[in-house]
Amino acid sequence: MPESLYMNEADLIIQSSDSVKFCIYKSILASASQFFKDMFLLPQPSDEIVDGLPVLHMSEDAELIWALITMLYHIPSEIPVAYDRALSLLAACQKYDMPAVQSSVRAEISYRKLTAQTGDQAFCAYAIATRNGLSPKTNTAAHLTLNYPMTFETIGSGLPKFEGWVLRDLSTFQRSRRDDILSCFESFLDVRNGPSKIWVGCPGDYAKNELPLWLSRVFTEQISELKQVFTNPLIQPSSIRKKYFAALRSHTISRSIYDGGRKECEFCFGVHARQGEEYCIELEGKLALA
Repeated sequence: MPESLYMNEADLIIQSSDSVKFCIYKSILASASQFFKDMFLLPQPSDEIVDGLPVLHMSEDAELIWALITMLYHIPSEIPVAYDRALSLLAACQKYDMPAVQSSVRAEISYRKLTAQTGDQAFCAYAIATRNGLSPKTNTAAHLTLNYPMTFETIGSGLPKFEGWVLRDLSTFQRSRRDDILSCFESFLDVRNGPSKIWVGCPGDYAKNELPLWLSRVFTEQISELKQVFTNPLIQPSSIRKKYFAALRSHTISRSIYDGGRKECEFCFGVHARQGEEYCIELEGKLALA
């Protein structure tokens, strides 16, 4: 992006919040924005003139204004690659009543598969989407925040973007999702009515009609972490299978030592061989739903 963009016969200078000037045609801006179309119908103050052109100050920075210009002119679009910045561009389109440009930006975000790469991007994206009513981006951004702990360290420099009610709504959403996942794990600890009843019968040092300790620990450890509200990210459904297999392998080693060279718990591995895949799929599915 050049420091300043000049176009022959332009009749307006747009100055960004970081003092970069862009020359543009009023007619092109008005054709894409009802906001600017109505503005240009009113008498305009001429307090600031540069190179014979009136200057219009905008609150967006140069990156966002340049991105808007690339969407207005027939040149390759240059929308921000950072997810929170891309949502800031969507918010600018909404602010200036540019529905066609906003649709194009949404398509670019989808095509490029932009998403939050860091915790501060996820939380900033939520704040931007919520304040500007960018549905369904608000819901998407809210779910992205679940991948990170909701702490001041994670939110970082994006904290000033959070008005009190925005932070309150996000904390309520996160707590609700954690409660849903807690209920899911608790249902898998239920050996009478839950899916885990298939595991009752391990011949190790476990009481009758109880869940094998190796599997019980998988769930109780997750429950313990979830109860540390906001300080840990939520577990990803795809990661529970790894924890399940790691615990099952550990059970093999402990049984081998306990039984003097026996290689595996025949009962648990028999259950796994017959129904383990379906069990993991059901667990992942219920976690994803929660």
